[in-house]
Amino acid sequence: MKTFFTLLFLIHALQGEILYDTDFDTFSAGPNNWSGNDNWISNDTISGAQTIDGNVLPGLLNTATLGFSQPTSQFTFVALDLDYDHIASEKPIVEINTLIGIEDSTNDQRDDFYLTIYNTVGNRLASIRFDNQHPEITNSQFGIWRENSTNQFDTLFDFAVGELFNLIATVDLEENKWSASIDGVPIFEDAKFSNSSDPINLGFLAFEWALTALSTSNHGDNFLLVADISIQSVGDMTKVEVTHQFDFLGGINLNWQTAVGWTDQVEYSTDLITWFDDLPESTFEGTDTPTAINFSHAKDPEEAYRFYRVNRIRTP
Repeated sequence: MKTFFTLLFLIHALQGEILYDTDFDTFSAGPNNWSGNDNWISNDTISGAQTIDGNVLPGLLNTATLGFSQPTSQFTFVALDLDYDHIASEKPIVEINTLIGIEDSTNDQRDDFYLTIYNTVGNRLASIRFDNQHPEITNSQFGIWRENSTNQFDTLFDFAVGELFNLIATVDLEENKWSASIDGVPIFEDAKFSNSSDPINLGFLAFEWALTALSTSNHGDNFLLVADISIQSVGDMTKVEVTHQFDFLGGINLNWQTAVGWTDQVEYSTDLITWFDDLPESTFEGTDTPTAINFSHAKDPEEAYRFYRVNRIRTP
């Protein structure tokens, strides 16, 4: 029987457009019922490894759990299909606010649990890993880790098994950075979100269970519990910020960063009224990830002075 001990409530840090919100009370209780409802999908719909429980936490109706029962494979996920277009909405900042916890194993087998973000085509972008390795073994990795698709980083924060905590992850899809906090305490801030070369967007949010044993028969009976989850978009598109330098001949160097889904055009003027955009190689289209730009142009000896600007327009 699953048991969990503490009870907290979800606290909203920001106010924006709600993309998704649930406390699972509208889901039917029972094994395999987390997936197949409300755009949630899973690679295991028969073992009972993912379930909706109605009696794990006193004071709450339903909660979603992942783990405990023997799964069909070493890696089990339950993912929410969001397919969020942050470019069309002009709101690239997304806050994921969830009340979760990890219940420890009673069979001496301990596993890893993840909150992972995938893009719209299913590429893994970044994760927060809750490593439930026994904390007293040599070189234990027990605690909370940040992953950016190629590397992992120890946040140096632990979690208390059997206790709920409020995890808030704020992702800036435009700037490719994110921050996270546990119960209001930052565990990392403005870290690089994804080191992947794949497009950065919000396609799926997944909760995952990775066995440390090679056989599913040796799974830990630890489990991840999700009591509430709210996802909202906040903020407007990043405005272009340009720095400049002059070379010793009076030429100009402009420096800025592109934005995904936007095209930057260098323009010039001699009177700040009429602007021209015919400089060679002066158009920069935003790619799948923000790119640092350094644009240089020599001084025209026939002009006493010239003004420059970078005009950002949406890519058709």
